[in-house]
Amino acid sequence: MIVAIVAAWKLGYFELDRRRELMEAVRGLRATPGAEIAYVVGFGVAITLLLPSWIATLVGGALFGVWKGALLAWLGALCGTVLSHWVARGIARKPAERLFGRHRLLFRLREHDDVIELLRLRVLPIAPFAVLDYAAGISGASLRRLFLATMLGTIPAALAYAYVGSQLVRGMISERSASRQALLIAAGVSVGMWLFSLAPTLLRRLRE
Repeated sequence: MIVAIVAAWKLGYFELDRRRELMEAVRGLRATPGAEIAYVVGFGVAITLLLPSWIATLVGGALFGVWKGALLAWLGALCGTVLSHWVARGIARKPAERLFGRHRLLFRLREHDDVIELLRLRVLPIAPFAVLDYAAGISGASLRRLFLATMLGTIPAALAYAYVGSQLVRGMISERSASRQALLIAAGVSVGMWLFSLAPTLLRRLRE
């Protein structure tokens, strides 16, 4: 997020004239018929191509506001999960098996693909979003349980990053800098998801 803001500043997007041009583009996209459907489909395709999902969620918040942007990003994440799992299981599975063989991590994912375990992996904000979807598809893990984990695990990030996107646009409209509070909230949610994912392992290590 910091890199994105610095790049926008260097490119002049916080200057008054560029802000007006950007806001006109945002208003035009909001008024375009079918913009919501196009966003959800584009989000799903972007995830399948291993692009960062948080950037698309920021765009959703900027275009549609917090709640609508978060809802559309959530739907896009579900579409991307199904599409990535299908691609992995139908196209990439055999090449991956030839490349990695029966890797113990793929075996472990297939044998421990309950919703809670997949939820822990889903909320871990490190790898690109679709890495888990591809790994689950290659290993033969359940799409139904992965879908449920995605339904639950993407809610905090969708709300946080959509909020940041909406605040960035609001700051441009009011000719002020982007809200620092929004960035802190998004960073806090990311750290919280990371701790939630690692908490069971840390507790087990402490007990041992």
